[in-house]
Amino acid sequence: MLLPSTRNKLTLWLAAMLFLNMVVAWYAWPGLCVGLPDFSIFYTAGEILRAGRGYELYNDTVQEAVQRSFAPISLQKRGDFIPFNHPPFEALAFIPFARLPYLGAYFLWLAINLGLTFAILAFLRKNFLALGSIPFYLWMLAALGFFPLFYALLQGQDSVFVLFCYSMAFGAFRRGTESREGAWVGLGMCKFHLVLPFVFPLMLLRRKKFLAGFLLIAVILALLGLAAVGWRGSLGYPAYVLAGEKNQSDAWKVAVGHAANVRGIVESLFPPTERRIRLGLILIVYSMLLAGLTYAVRKAFLRSAVHPELVFALSLLAAVLLSYHTYAYDVGILFLAVLIVLEVLLSGQIFNYWSKRLLYGCIGVLFCTPLHLLLLLRYRSWELLGAVLLLFFVDLLVEFLRMQPGSDARPTPVLANPELR
Repeated sequence: MLLPSTRNKLTLWLAAMLFLNMVVAWYAWPGLCVGLPDFSIFYTAGEILRAGRGYELYNDTVQEAVQRSFAPISLQKRGDFIPFNHPPFEALAFIPFARLPYLGAYFLWLAINLGLTFAILAFLRKNFLALGSIPFYLWMLAALGFFPLFYALLQGQDSVFVLFCYSMAFGAFRRGTESREGAWVGLGMCKFHLVLPFVFPLMLLRRKKFLAGFLLIAVILALLGLAAVGWRGSLGYPAYVLAGEKNQSDAWKVAVGHAANVRGIVESLFPPTERRIRLGLILIVYSMLLAGLTYAVRKAFLRSAVHPELVFALSLLAAVLLSYHTYAYDVGILFLAVLIVLEVLLSGQIFNYWSKRLLYGCIGVLFCTPLHLLLLLRYRSWELLGAVLLLFFVDLLVEFLRMQPGSDARPTPVLANPELR
């Protein structure tokens, strides 16, 4: 439970962060009106499919022409177009939006994302005991004061939907319904780079019910993508994504700098000429993180597991750290991870003194808008946030393993929380 004085301080802090976020939105308004937000890629994809040219979806010339038709000023300011590099099935969802003028479509998508945010908060509030007692207005302040989530709303990104899917999956996880959990995670495959690291340990551990739900949805989405762009477009999509990743001269990448993940951290330490060192170190760190996560997930499925929900938070952190790229809005899925950790911290569970303060410190960094703006816009050193996330992951992993009893219990699905039955 939060003390009244702590709640008041937290309210002031989150209100200040929301105010700064609104200042960012104010300055972004002129660019928003001419098509600078990332929503333009979804509008472009929807327009191409609406015109019956799905087979040309991953043609840069076609995408640029369509984007220039409704947002010529944005291309002029940016110096290039932003490619739609998401899976083909996602483009189907934006065909109705392409029937509207760009600005109207943007605000409709913004309204939908705000509705999803409200639904996420209402759902999660029922799934937490300590945090559930906090007034709903403080939940709203926390969500809108969290810069990565606010930035996703502003950019018209689909990260809010991915957070919604993970929130629903967390509810299924708490109830021990692995097939539903897998299905919800599968729905988030529109950002597969934030999903596959989450799924990998469960695949290694052969969680059949989870994998059945996940694969069912993944196959359905793949078939929808096939219907949208045909065999040629579907088979050419992986090559299109890889080609885009190799072309680091794209204007939309240069403006971002290094990513807030393991890849970004390593690439900031070694020059591009040291490609073998970069790749080798990345693979080593990936292997270590996946090994630690897989071991923790295995522990979480033991009947004697203490606070197994922390593994869900660890998996979300790993998804961000292990993804091949991580932009500011992608970090928005960690809103759920932060809530999970805070719930355990407030539950009275005994943590190591310094580990507890490190966890609070990492959460404080994530909820500090000025720091996000400095790293993202001023210094373009987004990888420093990745270093914070790495500390967050390691500290949480150590604490989770420390609080576990002996591992002699028989593996079994996670038991439902009695209060949620």
